[in-house]
Amino acid sequence: MNVPDPNRIQVDTDAQTLTVVWTDGHESIFPLAPLRAACPCAECQGDAVEHIAPPGPNDGTAEVEWTDLHIEPAGSVGIRITWDDGHNAGIFRWDRLRRLQPPASTHT
Repeated sequence: MNVPDPNRIQVDTDAQTLTVVWTDGHESIFPLAPLRAACPCAECQGDAVEHIAPPGPNDGTAEVEWTDLHIEPAGSVGIRITWDDGHNAGIFRWDRLRRLQPPASTHT
């Protein structure tokens, strides 16, 4: 899968989202709780998560509110997120983030 580069990454703790804007114009908006559950590290085994829907108008408040996230590059392949709970073992690769929330026309 040829994945466009990310153009912008933004965390909004008020909305509890992480947004990735890709160079092809697609915008992936991930609710933080499902993104944390999708952590790809060996401990979390979040690789089983295949899709994360963008937040909807009827989404309620998550059980856990993430307020202190730190995002850093993981080389050129993705990002590492340090969550409020101190966990930071998973590297969210660009291709995985794109597969978790592809443009609507390519999602099956």
